[in-house]
Amino acid sequence: MTHSDNPAKIEVRNLQKSFGAKHVLRGVDLTIKTGESLAVIGGSGTGKSVLIKNIIGLMEPDSGAIQIDGEDVIGMNPEDRERVTRKFGMLFQGAALFDSLSVWENVAFGLIQSQGMNRHAAREDALAAMVQVGLDTDIAERSPAELSGGMQKRAGLARAIATKPEILFFDEPTTGLDPIMGSVIDDLIVKSVRELGATALSITHDMASARRIADNIAMIYEGRIVWHGPVADIDHSGNEMLDQFIHGRSDGPIQLRVAG
Repeated sequence: MTHSDNPAKIEVRNLQKSFGAKHVLRGVDLTIKTGESLAVIGGSGTGKSVLIKNIIGLMEPDSGAIQIDGEDVIGMNPEDRERVTRKFGMLFQGAALFDSLSVWENVAFGLIQSQGMNRHAAREDALAAMVQVGLDTDIAERSPAELSGGMQKRAGLARAIATKPEILFFDEPTTGLDPIMGSVIDDLIVKSVRELGATALSITHDMASARRIADNIAMIYEGRIVWHGPVADIDHSGNEMLDQFIHGRSDGPIQLRVAG
């Protein structure tokens, strides 16, 4: 699919974020076109999570610009920020389900809390979202603790898509899953994004997952994007850092500081 004629859905410019002396984002530039699925890859501690949290609004950057649909979101008033946030759906690492709520209430959380839907209508929509991700509606009244890891991840995905968001965020979607379940979740992510016509931003260090779910890949290293291009190009990118990362080699430009 081509996104070249599409307007940018998410535009990040020279994003900087430090925590004390630790400079995590050092001028990140990223454009995600409408309908595109982008995976940001990189090792632990490279700034992937901080990047996604800044875009969503869970963190405020030190400097730089973030635009959603051409609107500057940094420093927006709370009402406008809420309006923009309603466009988002998010699958958190570890699914992040509420133990005190049943499965369907977790899935319906955004519908009830953000959209003010009544419980009956929200339950109907939640059950439909569960079916979309292959969850049996018989488990609707169960607590999340009764579900396997893969089912929890599906419930998290159902919650992310239930509000029919324009933009979906996936934070390490396959972490903690075996390779087969990881593949199942990836297929569901691709299906969900396509059915919604959504724009997607995933962060992952799982290259098999990134290849399955993304149109384009951006690699972050030491707080900067060091490579950005189509998935089809990653195996012959000519970029030493990307090459080292996708082949899992210990020797190369990326040096891990090993204690001991």
